[in-house]
Amino acid sequence: LYVGGAPNHMERGITVRPNFQGCLENVLYISPSTNAILDILQNLQRQLPFYGLEQGRVGSGALCEDDSLNMHSYTFKRFDSYLEVFRKPGATSIDVSFQMRTFEPNGILFYTNLSEPRYFMVGINDVPDQDFLRLFLDEGQLACTVQLNGNKRTVRHRRDNLHDGQWHEISLLLTQYRFNITVDYEPEFSNTRNNLSTTDRFTFSTNGDQVNRETTMNGFVGCLRQVIMSGIQILPRDITNNITALRANDNRPRTGTIVNHGVLLDACEMFDRCTPNPCRHGGICHQTWTRFYCDCSKTGYSGAVCHVSDMPLSCLDYKLNRMKIDEIIPERITIIDIDGSGPLAPFPVLCRYGAKTEILNVTEIGHYHELESYVSSGYQLPNSLYSQTINYHVPLLQLFNLIDRSYVCRQYIEYTCFNSRLLNYPNSPYGWWVGRTNQTMDYWGGSEIGTGKCSCGLDMTCANPNLFCNCDSQFTTELKDAGYLTRKEYLPVLRVEFGDTGPVGSSQYGRYQVGRLYCEGDLLYDNTITFRKADAIITVPPFEAKVAGDIRFQFKTGFDSATFGSAIIVQNIGYDDGDLIEIRLQAPREIAFRYSVGRGTNIITIRAPYDFNDNDWHTVHIEINRQEARLTVDDLSAANPEDQTTFRHIHLTSNLTIGASVTNRNGFVGCIRAFQVNGQLMDLKSQALRGMYGISPDCIGKCQSNPCLNGGRCNERWSTYDCDCTFTPFRGPICSTEIGTRLEANTMIKYTFPTQGVTATEEETIRVLFTTYKKQGILMQLKSDRIDEKGMIDYFTLEMNNNGGVRVKFNYGFDTFEYNVPYDLTNGQNHEIIVTRRNQGKLIIVSVDNYEPYIDVFPQTQQIDMQFDSPRVMYIGRNETTPPEEGFTGCISRLQFNRIFPLKYAFLEERDPNITWSGGDIREWPCGTEPVKYPPEPLEIPPDRGFSILALPRPIYKQYVYARNLGLIIGSMGFLLLLILVGLAVCYQKSSKSGHYKTKEDKGADQAVDADTAILKGDSRHPDLTEPKEWIL
Repeated sequence: LYVGGAPNHMERGITVRPNFQGCLENVLYISPSTNAILDILQNLQRQLPFYGLEQGRVGSGALCEDDSLNMHSYTFKRFDSYLEVFRKPGATSIDVSFQMRTFEPNGILFYTNLSEPRYFMVGINDVPDQDFLRLFLDEGQLACTVQLNGNKRTVRHRRDNLHDGQWHEISLLLTQYRFNITVDYEPEFSNTRNNLSTTDRFTFSTNGDQVNRETTMNGFVGCLRQVIMSGIQILPRDITNNITALRANDNRPRTGTIVNHGVLLDACEMFDRCTPNPCRHGGICHQTWTRFYCDCSKTGYSGAVCHVSDMPLSCLDYKLNRMKIDEIIPERITIIDIDGSGPLAPFPVLCRYGAKTEILNVTEIGHYHELESYVSSGYQLPNSLYSQTINYHVPLLQLFNLIDRSYVCRQYIEYTCFNSRLLNYPNSPYGWWVGRTNQTMDYWGGSEIGTGKCSCGLDMTCANPNLFCNCDSQFTTELKDAGYLTRKEYLPVLRVEFGDTGPVGSSQYGRYQVGRLYCEGDLLYDNTITFRKADAIITVPPFEAKVAGDIRFQFKTGFDSATFGSAIIVQNIGYDDGDLIEIRLQAPREIAFRYSVGRGTNIITIRAPYDFNDNDWHTVHIEINRQEARLTVDDLSAANPEDQTTFRHIHLTSNLTIGASVTNRNGFVGCIRAFQVNGQLMDLKSQALRGMYGISPDCIGKCQSNPCLNGGRCNERWSTYDCDCTFTPFRGPICSTEIGTRLEANTMIKYTFPTQGVTATEEETIRVLFTTYKKQGILMQLKSDRIDEKGMIDYFTLEMNNNGGVRVKFNYGFDTFEYNVPYDLTNGQNHEIIVTRRNQGKLIIVSVDNYEPYIDVFPQTQQIDMQFDSPRVMYIGRNETTPPEEGFTGCISRLQFNRIFPLKYAFLEERDPNITWSGGDIREWPCGTEPVKYPPEPLEIPPDRGFSILALPRPIYKQYVYARNLGLIIGSMGFLLLLILVGLAVCYQKSSKSGHYKTKEDKGADQAVDADTAILKGDSRHPDLTEPKEWIL
C-alpha cells in the first residue's frame, strides 16, 4: 500500500506519472481480515517507511501553511498580459519550469534577451537585432527558439495538442552545453556549445517590446502555476504593479523585482466552453480563450454546432428536394436521417426512385437472414421450439420511426413444409411470427390479422379445402404458404418460431424465408394544412433550444403583400423576459427571421431572386444555438453570430403559434406541411381534422373548385382568389360577363392586326356567339395582306347563308374550303359556333351549340397549303364591299381569333387604336345573357380569443374615513326619500279636491250648436261624416 505516490509508475493500472504533492490528513486503513483501523499518518515515523517528506511535516498535527505547497496560479487574460522578472545579469544557464493550461494554440510562454541590441543598416534605417530565447506554443506544440551570435535554432517537442485545456508540466534548461525542453516528464534535448550570458530581464507571456518580436506572435493567454526560476518559486507576495518604486540608483529595476502587467494573481480564471459539450451528434468541441467551435467532420451533420443533418429525411425527401427535374434514378443506396436534427443517427437504405415526375418511391430495408433457412427434425412442441431472431441492417428505433412515417409497408414471409403443420387453426399454432408489439401473430402472409389463416384460406384454395393453410394438411409432399404482411403497425418481423418437425431423425422438416421490408411514401409530406383566414392560428408546445434548436417546414402561398402587407408564419414569445422568435414573409421576395434572447431584437433577412408567393413549395429552416442564429430558405442561407460571453438559453412561455402572431394579427394564408421542431414532426393535420376556424386539412385552395369560367386562369390567394380573363372573350370577377354589341345592317367593325402581331398560322381557334332574325351579314372575316403567285390572298369567312345557317369558307392558297351549317339559326336565340384547326391544319372541326360537330381531315398525300399567311385585317358585320343594307343585324359576342379578342379591345377604358367602326356608334351589350354569380360563402365566426377584462385595483380606505362616508351617504338618501314622499302627498291632495277633468273633444265643438255640427267643423283628418239626408223623388 502506497500513500501519496508509488515508487514505480510502470506498474499495471497506474495511468499518471507524477506523485501527489500537497497535504493529507485522516488517512486511515481498515484491515479486511481483522477490521482493525490503522492511522497511517500517526504511525508513520514509528512503523512505516516514508520518502520525500520533510521532517516536522509528518503527523496528525501538521498544517499546510507553507507556500511551497500552494501552486499559486496566474491568469493571462489578454494577449498583452505578462509578468516581468528582473534578475542578476550574466548567468550562464536558464532553468525555468511551470505548469500551463490554455485553449489557445499559439503564444509566447517565456522570453529573454541574451545580449544588448545591435543595430545594422537596411536602406537608410537602423534596424535593431539581438540574441534571444523564446519558449512558445506553435499550433499546440511546444517549441523553443534560441538565437546566439546571429545563429537561430529551434527545437520542437514531439507532443502536440497542448492547448486542450488540461494542465501540462513544462520545463526548460539551457546551459552552455545542453538544451533541454520537457513536456509532462517527456524530455526533448540536444547537446550544444555556446557562450551563454543572460541579461537582467525575463518575461512570461510576450517579451514586452518589439525587438525580435514577429508581428504574428502573440502573448500567451491562459493559466500558469508553480512558476519556478532557477529553483526559486515566484510567489504573489513578491509581485508588484509599480515599477518606479523599485528602481535602484542607476534607474534600473532592482534585482528580484517582479512586475505585473495585467495578470490576475492567485486564480486560474478560465471558462471551459466545451463542458458540457455544446456540439451535437458526436461533434468534437475545440475552443479558444473567447470562443468554441465544433468539428463536425465524419458526423453526417453540419452547422455551427453539428445540429443540422446533411442527409435527406427520407427517400421521398431526396426525390422532392434534391433530385434534378430531368434526373432518373432507378435505385440507389441512400443514407437518410429520419428525424433530421433529432437524436436518431442516420442509416443507409435502398431507395427506388424512378423519374422525379413518377409517383414511384419505395424504401427497402434488408436484414441478415434473407436466405431460405432450414428447420430440421427434432423440434416438436411442447418440448422444443425452433426460434430465429431477425436482425436488420438498421437499428430498430430508426426502423420503427421509418415504418410509422410511411404510407404503407409490406414484408414477404414464406414457409415450405413436409408434413409439418403451421397455424393449425382453430387449435393452437405450431408456427408463428413476432412483430414489434412482441405479440404472437397467428396469421400468415397474404391473410389478415385475427383470421388464423394463410392466403389460401381466404380464397379457399388450400390443399385440404377443410383447412386454412396448405401446411396444415400434413401431406407427405412439399407444400408452401407464403404472402405479404401488410399491417405496418405490427411490422417488421422480429422473430419466427416453428415447432412441428417431429422427433430427431424423422422425415418431417420445414423451410422458411423472411423477405426484405418495403415501405412507400413519407407521411411527413402528407401532414399538410391550409390557412384560409389571415387571423387563424394553430398552436404547439413552446420552442426549446437549450443547446441548439431548430424549426423546419415547407410553405406554399399566393399571398399578396401589396394588399395585406407582411405575413407572420411562425411566432413564439416569452412573456417574462421578452424573448421572441418570428418568421415573417415581408415581401414577395423577402423572408425575415426575428429573434430576441434578452439582448434586443435581431433580424436575419433573405432576399431571393425569385418570388416566394408563387404557389410553389419553399423550405424554411431556422436554427438557434450558442454560436449563431441562422435562417435558410431553399438554397439561400444567412446567419448572425452570437456573443458567447453573454449567451443564455432562449426562454419562451407562449405556445408556438403557426399562421399568425400570438394575438391573431398579420396572418398567413396558404399551405404549410412537414412542420418539425427539433426533428420531431408536429401533427398539425390531426388538429385541423378536429375542425378549426379558418384552417383545413390538406392543401386545398380556392382554385381547386375551378371557380373561373370560360377558360379564365385562377390566381390562388388561399383566403380568396381572382380570375385572369386576359385570354378569354369575357370579363368580370369570374370571367362570366359577356362582351358583345348590337349591330345594325350598316355597321362595320374593323380590326387591324399590329404589324408585329400574327405572321402566319396553321392552327386556329375561331369563336363567335350571335343572335339574329335575318339571313345576311358577316360574322367574322379575316384577310391577309399578302398576294400569292396566283394573285390571290388568304382569307377566312364566317357568314350567314340564305338558309339561316352559317357558311364556313376559307382559302389558304391552294383551294377553297366551304362548309354550310345545316341548321336555321335565325330564330332570335343565342348560338355559338367554334371553328378549330389542329394537326398542322390538316384537321378541321366545326361545332355549333350542342349539335354533333363536323370533322374533316385532309389526307396526308394531298398537297394543300394549309398555312394562313399574314392575317392583317378582321371585319365584323360587313366588309367594305358589302352594301350597307346587307350587313349583319343582331347581337354578337365572344368574338375570338386565337388570343385576339376585338370586341374586348373596343370596350376598354383606353380603346385599342387598331379597332375602328362605321355606320353608327356601338355600345357594349350582354346579348341577353346574365353573368354567373356564386352564392356567398358561409360565414366563419372566429372563436373567443380569450381576452380578459383588466381588473382595476380596489381603493383602500382607512376605517374612520369609510365610516364617515357611509354616514353621509345614508343621511343623503334618507333626506331625498322624505322629499319624494311629501311631494306625492301634496299631488294626491290637490287632485282629489278639484273635480275637474279634460276631454278629448274635437276642435270646433265649442262653436257648434249640436254634435253633428261639431264634427263637421272639426279636424279635417277625420273621415267625412256629413249628416245623411233623405230625398223623395
